[in-house]
Amino acid sequence: MIRFIYYDYCALVVEALILVSLMIRKMTRGRVNRWALVLLGDLILTTGADIAAVFLEELGSGYNVWSYIANTIDLWGATMFSVIFCGYLFALIGIWHKLSERRLLEMIYKVPIVLISILIIVINPFTKIVFYIDSNGIYQRGPIFYTLYAVSYMYAVVGYYELIKYRRLFSVRKLISVLMVFVIMVVSSIIQALNPLYYIQMFCTAVSFLVTVFGVQSPEERMHGSTGLFSMNAYVTDINKYRVLSAPIGITLSVMTNYNALIEMLGFFTVQDIINDTAKRLEEWVTENRVDADLYYLGGGRFAVITDERYEENMLTISQGINSVLSKEVSVGEMSVKVMNNVCFINCPKDIDDPDFLFAFDGRLEKESYSGELRYAEKLFDKKRFELRRDLVKVIDRAFSEKLFTLHYQPVYSVKDKRFVRVEAFLRLNDPDFGDISPDLLISEAEKINSIHAITTFVLEEVCRFISMSEYLLLGLEFVEVNLSPVQCMWSDLLPVLLSTIREYNVQPKNICFNITDVDNPDAFEKMRDNICALKQVGFTILMDDFGAGIFEVERIAKMPLSGIKLDRNFVREGLKPENQAVFDGSIRMIHDLELESVAVGVENEETERRLTELGCNYLQGYCFCRPLEKKELIRFILMG
Repeated sequence: MIRFIYYDYCALVVEALILVSLMIRKMTRGRVNRWALVLLGDLILTTGADIAAVFLEELGSGYNVWSYIANTIDLWGATMFSVIFCGYLFALIGIWHKLSERRLLEMIYKVPIVLISILIIVINPFTKIVFYIDSNGIYQRGPIFYTLYAVSYMYAVVGYYELIKYRRLFSVRKLISVLMVFVIMVVSSIIQALNPLYYIQMFCTAVSFLVTVFGVQSPEERMHGSTGLFSMNAYVTDINKYRVLSAPIGITLSVMTNYNALIEMLGFFTVQDIINDTAKRLEEWVTENRVDADLYYLGGGRFAVITDERYEENMLTISQGINSVLSKEVSVGEMSVKVMNNVCFINCPKDIDDPDFLFAFDGRLEKESYSGELRYAEKLFDKKRFELRRDLVKVIDRAFSEKLFTLHYQPVYSVKDKRFVRVEAFLRLNDPDFGDISPDLLISEAEKINSIHAITTFVLEEVCRFISMSEYLLLGLEFVEVNLSPVQCMWSDLLPVLLSTIREYNVQPKNICFNITDVDNPDAFEKMRDNICALKQVGFTILMDDFGAGIFEVERIAKMPLSGIKLDRNFVREGLKPENQAVFDGSIRMIHDLELESVAVGVENEETERRLTELGCNYLQGYCFCRPLEKKELIRFILMG
């Protein structure tokens, strides 16, 4: 008989290897890893008890009491394996919150465990209905022995039912790895029941669990190499899992806003040391505070900490504690370096319920100025804006098909002529779902999805249609201004489309002016300039827009065929303050010295109008005169002047 117990010795070796592997690969934090450790502990306990029971049985009836104790531990551990394995599957899927939310399910899971334990430990010593040790010291099975196993296996069936129900959360490889455990467990139990001398059950169970550990809990897929935290891949997987399960979680997201600046100042490897130190401090904090959280390093100085439903009442407190850890200075050699981590608390799904929004949120957080205070997603997250960006293709398609795009026109006042001599066209879109959409957002997003040229064509056609109206001649306007973004300016078909459109509506090039903005890319500037020069040669007027708000090089202004420069509204507002007036006055003088027209935008009141007139601005535009109007309203406004 002794030679057949060698299977149990082999099982102990396999279990020891699994334990060492879990420890070396730092797979100890998080609910799944903890259940795996409990399951492994049960295997080791049961295998040890199995070896002890056989050894004591060999010694004879004089050790019946000890033999009974060893067999009790063995049987209890064997039956509990399915129970613990079911809990492991629940943790793997992520549905423990469903049990805690519904008392009946919680009782269904816990009550049989208590009954099995009482039956084996309390009742069996007096009734011998499960097993007993006969007078010769031989282990004998009782009448409900197999019933006990059948009840315990029901836990595995329930766990697998939930696994199959949520199978889309796992790859085929992982599903097969987990399903093999039950198959091997049942087959080995049957073999051992038919051949009691072959103690293969624990060995087969250990091997099946080894397959699970390497097939399901693969650190290569989930761990970040240098920090030892979970990776971006694990973060994406877990967030999608929680979304499918509608499980409440708290996310503490941290973005190192000066990450690139630190690399330039200290070097990549020094910053990586700072990242590793931050990861270590996070691990120490959750350990000291007994928080079973999942820690992630998302790359680029970004960290995330996820707490599940167990901490629902304390999620905000935990997030505040993490912020205090991340706000501390880091020692680099003899220096103390201030790492500017913007930390934000996100209550999911209450604050953000869409993974796409969540994965884009760190970009929003990075733009926030650093204060050291904990931020809150409910205050920072603009769900409407994210939804618009996600659905912009559909929004633009619907705008064209349902004719939702419109143009409004704002008149431009000539200081010299004391009347409105120009109008600027503004694109407007009022969507049924999103309401009025900001033109800046619309244009910037349309450029990303290659819808900008269709919009450009629409605007040109609408402007030409307006200019060709008989009422337009009564307005006495020099031209209509059309705004072009750098991407629109670089469109290779801009001139052919424009010429084709004006010919169709019998419009002259002099009737249209293009407002352009500068770019910081030299190659883009050269391509844009070529297009703009071609437009100028044909007879269109060109104005530089948003002066004072972006990159404007005097050399570039001199190279462009400009007729004038439009001063940005913020530049006008700030420039008229006493402390900034020298710069503002100098800018206007520079424009006039270049023999260009000056146009001040954002004139909101009569005082601003008076001061700009005194400074010599040629043209004024703003709400002080008129807001943007539809063309019929505009015609009525100017004619009734």
